[in-house]
Amino acid sequence: MSHSITIRCDICGATHSSSAADSVGALREVIVQMSWSRARWDGRVIDMCGGCGAREMASSVPGRRCGSCEGGELFDALGHDRIGHRLANALLRAGIDNLELLSGFSARQLRDLDGIGAVSARHALNRLHSAPNERRS
Repeated sequence: MSHSITIRCDICGATHSSSAADSVGALREVIVQMSWSRARWDGRVIDMCGGCGAREMASSVPGRRCGSCEGGELFDALGHDRIGHRLANALLRAGIDNLELLSGFSARQLRDLDGIGAVSARHALNRLHSAPNERRS
């Protein structure tokens, strides 16, 4: 009987599966060669695909907008940083274009959307329910 092991990026939700790996540890060794990594994020260890890893390692200036962002309700609420912009763009692609719509989603429902992983879903809900003065980053 054959089985498959799947690892999911906790930032964007991308997955990598292997039926050749005999354990999660063996699969992790293989995907490290594909630029996947494990990282500490908000006190937890998360899995991160190569694309998200490259974006997270890119230099950034705190508090500065990316230059391609025109702002707006979602961007302002989710933050003008890499994770906030990726999350707002994924939500817009899914048809969620305002905070009222976003507030109707659970973390599980957000994770089911394309491009949103567990960390992004939690980030969205945390930012949505934070005080307005905490959202200014």
